[in-house]
Amino acid sequence: MSKANTITLGGREFPIAPLTLGQMKQAGPAFTRIGIDTPEGMGAQTTLLYLAMHNADPKITPADVEAILGVTFPELKTAVEKVATLMGVGMKDVEPGEAKPVAPATASTTSTGSKSTAA
Repeated sequence: MSKANTITLGGREFPIAPLTLGQMKQAGPAFTRIGIDTPEGMGAQTTLLYLAMHNADPKITPADVEAILGVTFPELKTAVEKVATLMGVGMKDVEPGEAKPVAPATASTTSTGSKSTAA
C-alpha cells in the first residue's frame, strides 16, 4: 500500500482513494466548516475522511470512522490534508515575510469625545 494513498489515525494506517464527482459535491461544503472548535467542524473532518476511506474500502461505514480509537489532533490534521490533496485542494504555507491572517477587529467602546445635545 502506497503511503500516498494511506492516512494514519490512532496509530493505524487506512487506505484512501479519490472522491467521485458526486462525493465532491458533499465534501466541498465540508471544507468551509472544518475546525476542531465545534462539533460541526469535527463532523466536517470526519465526513471527508469517511468519503476517502469508503472509496478505498466500501465496507467502511461512518460509524467505523467515528469509532477509531486514539486519534491525535496532528494525525487528524495530516489526514484531512491528504484527502484535500486527493481532491486537488492546494494547501498553502505562509511564506517567510508574508503577512499572516489576523483575527477580525472587535467593536471598540472608545468614546469619540462628542457630546449629545438632545434634550
